[in-house]
Amino acid sequence: MCEMTYLSRLVRLSAASIALIAVALYLALLITLLVEQRDMLFIRGRYARARDPIYQVRTIAEADGTRLTAWMAPPPSPGAPLIVFFYGNAGTLSDFEDIGEVFHGEGFGIVLASYRGYSGNTGRPSEAGVMTDARATLSALGRGHGPVILWGQSLGTGVAARMAAEGRAAALILQSPYTAVSDVAARRFPIFPVHLLMRDRFDTLALVPRIGVPVLIMSGTADMTVPFDMGETLASRFGRRATFIPISGGGHNLDASTVLAIADRWLHASGGLLPVAR
Repeated sequence: MCEMTYLSRLVRLSAASIALIAVALYLALLITLLVEQRDMLFIRGRYARARDPIYQVRTIAEADGTRLTAWMAPPPSPGAPLIVFFYGNAGTLSDFEDIGEVFHGEGFGIVLASYRGYSGNTGRPSEAGVMTDARATLSALGRGHGPVILWGQSLGTGVAARMAAEGRAAALILQSPYTAVSDVAARRFPIFPVHLLMRDRFDTLALVPRIGVPVLIMSGTADMTVPFDMGETLASRFGRRATFIPISGGGHNLDASTVLAIADRWLHASGGLLPVAR
């Protein structure tokens, strides 16, 4: 009888110890997510130099002291449309260099934008910060170009969508987009109250009512970073304003030739977004 009582107490103590360890571990991970969330979200990519001579390296100085690098290929003719690319997390200026070169050859002006803390720029990224960077880049475009087409990839889709919601675009291209970064994180860490903890939400879905321009959405069906259904949800919310292209078997980093061909066809089908002389 004494042995049974001893064993019972030992089991209860062991269960209590395991529960305390589990709680301590959960709290430790929760604190890590809270403190390190920006370093986990904004993974700065490598810096690369332009290979193609069509690009001019431009430095943009912001009021808060941030200095941004942008690669610009001016429109070949006055009034030609301009495509501004916002790359994704862990990205760099060269990510859309080749696609930009092709479109420049078709008569478009090209701008490859970057963010604070990325691509050798000063500063530390945050949602508010990268939005300020995007506004500064678009404000530096000057005059002489035609309609502005914003193209965002992954993290950059939230940046491009915000700029479109602020009336800074004639068309919007979203490549591997999310409904919100906080939604992606909530699926990745379902046991944590992510929506309460995240400081940088990039809530594209909430911007949809404020975006009145044509939208192209491209999502890979095998995307393991941003769930494919998020692209579907955005397209559904945009309704007739959006063209949704699912890319069968496509991952998060979609093949450049595939997205280039899709975007080129879409621009041809969207009147007023092509250079006058091709």
